[in-house]
Amino acid sequence: MTLRKFIRELGYEAVKNEGGDIPYGKKKTLEDYCYREINNVDILINIIGGRYGSASKEEPYSISQKELKVAHELNKQIYIFVQQSVLVEYKTYLKNEANENFMPEYVDNIQIYKFLKEVYNYPTYNTVVGFSKVSDITNYLRSQWAGLFQRFLEDESRRVNYMLSKNLKSTAETLSQLIEYTTRERDETIKNIMVQSHPVFTQISQKTNIPIRIFFTNRKELDTLLKSFGYEEVEILEGDVFEIMYKKQSSGEKRILKINPSIFDNDGELKPVKQGEWNKTYVEINVEEIENVDEYFDVPF
Repeated sequence: MTLRKFIRELGYEAVKNEGGDIPYGKKKTLEDYCYREINNVDILINIIGGRYGSASKEEPYSISQKELKVAHELNKQIYIFVQQSVLVEYKTYLKNEANENFMPEYVDNIQIYKFLKEVYNYPTYNTVVGFSKVSDITNYLRSQWAGLFQRFLEDESRRVNYMLSKNLKSTAETLSQLIEYTTRERDETIKNIMVQSHPVFTQISQKTNIPIRIFFTNRKELDTLLKSFGYEEVEILEGDVFEIMYKKQSSGEKRILKINPSIFDNDGELKPVKQGEWNKTYVEINVEEIENVDEYFDVPF
């Protein structure tokens, strides 16, 4: 079985310069088009034998050697096969590298061994495999490509798992945001309901006899409400537990409304409270009869 036939049977398209597979143009040299074609291949199979081949314009390489260098620079998948006799003599060459009189027996140009040494020193690992016959190459490639296909399936599986994990993470984040939003909205709704039905409204209404529905959400609104019904704020005496106090005089009586400030938070907003947790002592009112209306304004509160 030829190597070209083997490659085709595995579903690949073999591109060989000597087979006329590389398209040439007029703007560049034939050599340049060989190197440009490396961009279009997925795998490079480089076979090193005893013949140096056509010299490249970039000395001291042959065109085949330069193609390998270009593929390496482009980070292509490379398989390098060296004729067994050449590979054995290469080890002898390494021991006699400094000997200018060394005469190789199995290669027609010492540059083959110099290039092979360069290949072994590439920073990224490239397998160099010895062969005696074409079946050695095809058997090795069959095993390697089966392994590549297995890794492809594993990578595809990992990609699917990654996408699944990513989707699950995205779903979890969405659910978390939804729960957070729902919880926040629920808490806000509950808070609004509790404020709307706050027991302080009923108690102030009963204590002051204000004939409309009382509602306020903060200290400022309470102040506006009471003042609209004739109440005015009273200066608090030191030591008094009621820090909110209003007074009103009408029909020979004076009313002192006292409110515990703990019903508001630090920002002056009304705190929501359940009916069973409300303390009626938070709101008190004192009513006193007065004989002389003018005396009312001379009495400090």
